[in-house]
Formats: sequence, structure tokens, C-alpha cells
Amino acid sequence: MQIIIKIFTMFLLTISLMRLMGKSSIVQLTPYDLVAIIILGTVVAEPLISTEFLPTIIRAVALVLFYIIFAKLSLNQIMNRFLLGEPSILIKDGQIIEENLEKEHLSLLQLLSILRTEGYSKLTEIDFAVLEPTGSVSVIPIPSARPVTLADLDIEREYEGIPMAVIIDGIIQKRNLKLVNRSEEWLLEKLKKRGIDNTKDIFYAFVEDKSDRLYLSLRDSANLKQREEVKIKNKEEVDNFKISEEDQEIYLIKDGELQLKELANMGIDKSELLNCLGVKHFDSIEEVKIKQKLEND
Repeated sequence: MQIIIKIFTMFLLTISLMRLMGKSSIVQLTPYDLVAIIILGTVVAEPLISTEFLPTIIRAVALVLFYIIFAKLSLNQIMNRFLLGEPSILIKDGQIIEENLEKEHLSLLQLLSILRTEGYSKLTEIDFAVLEPTGSVSVIPIPSARPVTLADLDIEREYEGIPMAVIIDGIIQKRNLKLVNRSEEWLLEKLKKRGIDNTKDIFYAFVEDKSDRLYLSLRDSANLKQREEVKIKNKEEVDNFKISEEDQEIYLIKDGELQLKELANMGIDKSELLNCLGVKHFDSIEEVKIKQKLEND
């Protein structure tokens, strides 16, 4: 039990220290980022194989403080060159700079693999390829190999804004609603118009800050529930056609197929039937029948 408590404590401590180090330590992985992460992992693992606990916490906190100091120093141009190094040009005007490949200990096969991963199989398509201090390779293609944009076609498009998640796993994201200048009441009203009373039925929902449209992704259980509600609603609408129990039954939809002849005889248009049933298409409707009063001779 004691070892479990140690693992849990060191796990939470490591996450907290990594958060303190900042997101750049994970995304960029500069040389000092990598060193700090390796040493931190080694330090926090000590209590799992020894009895030292408090000294480990002190060492881990000290390591993170040193990391933060180095991160601040890297903002200085001179220290930045020492800690990070400078970008290296690997390809210029479609020609490989062999000297820089050797300097960076990068083989030709590795470079070609990186270029293919970026979507470029020919050197003639590349203007520049630069090895960044973070270890990634930035590829700048020649103009003819660049993807066509709307600007290239002289097409103007109205700015739609960034999509902002307003519901995640059934939970309303109040902070994101404020960022797009929407209220919780606005969101609930939108959901009500879509026939949704419980946000727990929604797996994901987002809205664009320049649009009033709400995009939804329902849970599988909610989709099934809505289909059942549609069937019930359709049945209720069908019941409205009934005149009396002693009338003649006429099928407008039977076995999922429209009875065009009967529709024509009754003078009912397809769009009128759709409006009456409250649906957009007939795919989910198996049967619709009405009763017509028989006239006595």
C-alpha cells in the first residue's frame, strides 16, 4: 500500500512540475528541455526504489527552478545561440547542402524520408529546407509546388471565425461561451429548438464566433432516442388522418414505399404529406394509412 501511495504522489508531483515548466518543454523539446525531462524522470523515480522521499521532492523542485532560469536565459540572443543553436539550411534552390548534412549528423536517407513525410518526393519542388533548433525540418516549396489558395484564385471569403467548443461530453463550457459572446441561455434555447432538453445527450457541440449556427454531435443513445421520438410523432400525425373506425383504409405509404396512385386519387402532394408528418424525407417511415368515410348509395 505504501508503494502505491508513493507512485501516486510522485505521479501528481511530476505532472505539476511539468506544468510549471510550461508547454514549450513538451512541444519544442530543445536540448535543455530534453535534458530536464530525462533528469526529472530519473529523480522522481528514486522514492520507488529507496526510502528517500522529501529529499527527492527538494531535488525535483530545484531542477525545475534551474530549468526556468535557463528558459529565461534563452530569451537572450547570445544565450539562445548557446542553448539552442541556429537553424541549418539543408536544401537551397533545390540543391542539397552536403556540408550541413554532415555537420548535423543527418544522413541523406533520413532527409529524403523527412521530405516525403512532408509531402515532397522531388528535390525540384523544394526551394529551401531548414533544420530548426527544435529538431524539426521546415520545407519551403517553390511557388509552382505550393497548394492553391483562394487568394490565388482571386476569391474572397468572409471570415467565419474560430470554432469554439461549447459542450464537451455533456458539460457546458461556460468560459468558451463567453469567448464567443454567447450566453448559456442562448445555448439552451438553441438546443430546445433542436428538440434536446438534456445536455448529457450531446457528446460534442461547437459554434463559430462569427456565426449563429450550432453544430452538434449526439451520443449513440441520444440518436436512438430521437429516432424513437420521430416514430412516435409520425404515428401521432398518422392518427390525425383518421375519420372513424368504420371507414375504408387507404395506404399512402406501405412497406416503406409511397403509394403514388393513392396519393393522386386523394389529391395529396408529396410535400404536403411531408409537412403533415413533420419529416424531411420518407426513409424512416414504414407505413401511413388513412380512413376514408364510405358513402352510402
